[in-house]
Amino acid sequence: MYGSIRNLVSNYLYNPLTFYIDSAHDFGADRNPLLDSLVMDIAFYGGTCYTCEECLSGAINCSVLGSLGDLVRRYRASCEELLTDCHWQHQPIDCCQLFRPLDTEFGRCYGVNVRNSMIGGGGTTEQQGPPPSMLPPLISNRQTGPGRLEFRVLEDVQLYLHDEYGVPHAYIDRTLRETILWGMRKEVVVRVIEIENRDAVAELSVERRNCRFPWELAPDRAAQLYSYYSFSACAVECFARTQRYYCNCTHHLMPRDATGMAGECSLDGLACLTKHSVEIAQERKRCPCLASCVEPEFFVIHKSEEYFPEDEQEARVTVRLLSLPYERFVRNIAKTEMDLFIALGGFMGLFFGASLLTATDFLLNLWWVRPRRFQVRHGAA
Repeated sequence: MYGSIRNLVSNYLYNPLTFYIDSAHDFGADRNPLLDSLVMDIAFYGGTCYTCEECLSGAINCSVLGSLGDLVRRYRASCEELLTDCHWQHQPIDCCQLFRPLDTEFGRCYGVNVRNSMIGGGGTTEQQGPPPSMLPPLISNRQTGPGRLEFRVLEDVQLYLHDEYGVPHAYIDRTLRETILWGMRKEVVVRVIEIENRDAVAELSVERRNCRFPWELAPDRAAQLYSYYSFSACAVECFARTQRYYCNCTHHLMPRDATGMAGECSLDGLACLTKHSVEIAQERKRCPCLASCVEPEFFVIHKSEEYFPEDEQEARVTVRLLSLPYERFVRNIAKTEMDLFIALGGFMGLFFGASLLTATDFLLNLWWVRPRRFQVRHGAA
């Protein structure tokens, strides 16, 4: 009860305002008020678009909107408009060189140390970011100490913590997702447990080890959205398949596959996704995605937040490691094929007095004795 009252008072004191999209600059002051809600539903699509039905019924003149992609680019912030004043280990660094574009189910995001920024569908150099060789190395070791990343954001953002092969998705652990509001100072302290795989683990089939390595992509390459496998990448690809199953398209913020065969939903498609939103949410929870063999464990040890004075007009974020990793999970093969062969030989010797030598001798006797008897009988006849 105390926590609920504290949150209520905190929101009253520090969050007295609400924000919405004002499209008067683009569509005029005498526009239909529902047009603002429609622009919000499209630019920041969250799985439903109830105002799209108003558009289709003729209550809103949607001919002035243009394409959905143009609308998204018009109202969503670019990297330069979103991030500034970045520091790694207290050293300044170019934010948009550090944060690379990453297409997700929420649209264009920007991530640090992400391998899947090179989307399967390709794109221009500007969309994909600088090549990996040009990116600054973000290394935490005994010489550098635990990693520390600091930056400022100029808009309200959602912060996701994931491994280098992962992508943000709707069902990520809530402890690994933070909301950063305008004028907030947020610090997140993380502990990491690494994963190590012995060389023999890769020789096992995927079904036996029950996990996939990043280079082991799903058999259906046509539906592949990302260059590397991870549980979260598989979840997003499964989400795309579910949308195509119900409405034969995917919403306009989704990443595109390499073939470009997955159509982008129009307003009719968004209305279809809204109609089947419950079924789609239930289906994606049953996606048969295996865990990644290399994904480490992240634990948020500490979170703190406070608000700046009124003259501060951005949010400051610090994400740092509590310490260098001091624990490691090691995945190894408990029983190999040779171990199974040896165990079977031991059982045969224990219960039947048999061994590989006696079995070989028995087979040789069958091979040599039976033909000789046949020849003797044939000569006597």
